[in-house]
Amino acid sequence: MAEIKAIIFDLGRVLVDVKFNQQTAKFFGADTDHPEDAAKILDAAFNNELFRKLNRGEISSYDFYEAFSRDFNLKLSYQRFVDYWVDVFAPIPGMEDLFWQVKKRYPVGLLSDTDELHWNYCREKFPFIKSVEKPTLSFEIGALKPDKKCYLKAAENVGFAPEVCLFIEDREINVQGAKNAGMQAVLFEGVEKLKDDFKKLGIEV
Repeated sequence: MAEIKAIIFDLGRVLVDVKFNQQTAKFFGADTDHPEDAAKILDAAFNNELFRKLNRGEISSYDFYEAFSRDFNLKLSYQRFVDYWVDVFAPIPGMEDLFWQVKKRYPVGLLSDTDELHWNYCREKFPFIKSVEKPTLSFEIGALKPDKKCYLKAAENVGFAPEVCLFIEDREINVQGAKNAGMQAVLFEGVEKLKDDFKKLGIEV
């Protein structure tokens, strides 16, 4: 494999955690008796076409709120909806420190399937994210992983060819998508495991 020149992080469940509760599960049709089953809720969300349209930037946040409220029979004001919608993120212990260690030695990128509300909230709640100079965001580029366009744009935004970029991602389908686009990629399974992966790849942090 080529020597890694740049490192690109996913956002949710990599740089910051994503927490769900019973109401969030209900939104996406997951089993509300087991709201801790984040993988099930995530899959339901990723397969929800309205959610996908929002993340591709095809509808505005307000239009999403109106359609979402209709589909799920919500009785919330727009501001209450926004407050609830964005309040699902939490720090991952040790991740910010590791991010800064990486950034001292490598150009750092970000590639995320996200919407404008989530993105703006994360930038305010986790200021270290603002240090990524050219993030690649699905709602801005009109594509979702594992579309090849996402990875090529992320590589372009860090200024290197895909084959010398390492992508860190929590979903196997998107890890494979990165590899199919010519990137190197690892599945994120926690901070300590990522440190081990870095060592195996010859990345000094």
